[in-house]
Amino acid sequence: MTYQATNLAGQAASPERGLVVLMAMAGLALAGLVALDTGARGVALLALGGVLGAVFLGFQYGFASAWRRFLVAGEAIGLAAHFLLIGLCALVFLTAPSLGLAAAGSVAPVSVSLVIGAFIFGIGMQLANGCGSGVLFSFGGGSGRMMVALPFFVFGSLLGSFLLPAALEWGSLGQVPIAVAGNAVATTGINLALIALAGGGFFWLARRRGEMMPRRLIAGTVIIAVLCWLVFALSGHPWGVTFGFTLWGAKIASALGVTVENFAFWQWPGPRRALEHSVLADVSSLMDFGMVLGAGIMAAVSGGLRRQDWPPVRQLAGAALGGVLMGIGARLGFGCNIGAFLAGIASGSLHGWIWFAMAMAGSWVGIRTRPSFGLAV
Repeated sequence: MTYQATNLAGQAASPERGLVVLMAMAGLALAGLVALDTGARGVALLALGGVLGAVFLGFQYGFASAWRRFLVAGEAIGLAAHFLLIGLCALVFLTAPSLGLAAAGSVAPVSVSLVIGAFIFGIGMQLANGCGSGVLFSFGGGSGRMMVALPFFVFGSLLGSFLLPAALEWGSLGQVPIAVAGNAVATTGINLALIALAGGGFFWLARRRGEMMPRRLIAGTVIIAVLCWLVFALSGHPWGVTFGFTLWGAKIASALGVTVENFAFWQWPGPRRALEHSVLADVSSLMDFGMVLGAGIMAAVSGGLRRQDWPPVRQLAGAALGGVLMGIGARLGFGCNIGAFLAGIASGSLHGWIWFAMAMAGSWVGIRTRPSFGLAV
């Protein structure tokens, strides 16, 4: 799970000082604009996004590849680490009032839209070879595949925003928190027990295969959890990735003359407010920009931004299709591996568990579709 750029002789690559300076200057310029728009809080969120990008790239902490290894080879240690991350986040998300935090978790409707969206997202992330966070940090790290996947992810997210209001009419149970009314202690205990049961189950499967959880994987998980706590405390809600993409798509479409504001999704209070303001006023966008910059600086420092071979056309087609599917799926399914899976389960919402099951099923389909795009299973 480590990241180290190497040259053709297999030696560690040297830092690319020019690129480091250029990206640092770009980051400072963006921070200045953010300071003018949203003040110190916005700058802090941009910085947290940058640290997350560097950490994800540095530890190569992904979701799509870990899920694929589980479905193809039965390797479960990655999933065990994911549930460790979720459990650590839940310690803060579920106890926010007791900790004096003016923040709330992520709870979304259990609906037909959720089931379809998560399934579609699972297919897409295996074709694109990355999830929401994976696309961002790999894009920042210089991945040609993600340079194709990201704009199509943005386009798909915009399409998903147009589809979501109608999709919600297909059937919904509303928000279903896993909670004991009026008993925060019991609610926290039940959710932590469920998370521990799932994580312990995957760890047991891993141990049966002789897998061990590397110290670097544990370290990366703990660092990301701490950063998620900070985002939660500062922004008032769990970290999310894909709404930023949806907003970017809407802003681009508006600039091209599309009357985005007439669509039902963009008349809802939250999306309408985001559309009326700068992208620098949106938490998800700030975190996304920061993540790309942070990963880029990490890659440049590690010498990993040297010229890379451009992926074959078939693989780029898979990245494009995967990006569109992830975009649509993220809106219909209320988020990605970060906003729906991690944040949903850690917030004690049933939708997070359903998202996990359906995205895993979609991943199974996506894995079997990968050879059509020149990708290994």
